[in-house]
Amino acid sequence: MKTLIFTSNLKHYHNENNKKVPNKLDNTNYFIDVLKKIIPTNATILYVASSFNDIETNDSYSSLLFEGLRLSGIVFDKYNILDERTKEKVREFVEEADVIFISGGDTFLENKSLTEISFKELIKDYEGIIIGQSAGAINMATNVYNSPEEGEMSQNIYFEGLGLSNINVEPHFVLDTANFNGLELYQRGHILNESMKREIYAISDGAYIIESNNSITIFGESYLIKDGIITKLCSNGEQKTLFQNVKSK
Repeated sequence: MKTLIFTSNLKHYHNENNKKVPNKLDNTNYFIDVLKKIIPTNATILYVASSFNDIETNDSYSSLLFEGLRLSGIVFDKYNILDERTKEKVREFVEEADVIFISGGDTFLENKSLTEISFKELIKDYEGIIIGQSAGAINMATNVYNSPEEGEMSQNIYFEGLGLSNINVEPHFVLDTANFNGLELYQRGHILNESMKREIYAISDGAYIIESNNSITIFGESYLIKDGIITKLCSNGEQKTLFQNVKSK
């Protein structure tokens, strides 16, 4: 059985003198506690980069994640990074991974990289924990909706995802639009219109969703956007379990 975790921002680093510095993961909504319960001992983690060719960035962001996990008391026996350097090992990496972390970044470019290595087919029968952060969480869907951040000039917003779930998420969600600029208002309007066709789970930074055993459990500030209406599901420090006919392979 797969355990799918959709996250927005783990808050595992901060900026100090224009430099990113790792810190403990945000545990406001018990994320560290949850991971400690479900990750097996002597585990292997696979970090899946969003831009395979950006080696320097991949090394930097994977290091921040790994160190943030370590500072949170979550240590792995083996750490693998999937990008341009290692894509020939993708099958081996997936087979030995207990946790697969699909990173944030450019949603469309990440999807393109994963499609090129047939990642969807390789994880079809994977039994383990898959964590998607931001773009990674969006790409876990069967049919991706990537809300347009750049207005009408946005790149593709509809494409085939990894087929792991029927959930569509909107990460980094902020309810109050009072300080939004024109592009942000355009994006919010598009999201509301799209919700006439599909349900969208909007999660704020620090919130997350777990899909496992045909149920969805939501932790932290999150909303359901449906039929053009935004309904609050949880506040920070709270959790709510929904039992639905979800797709969890």
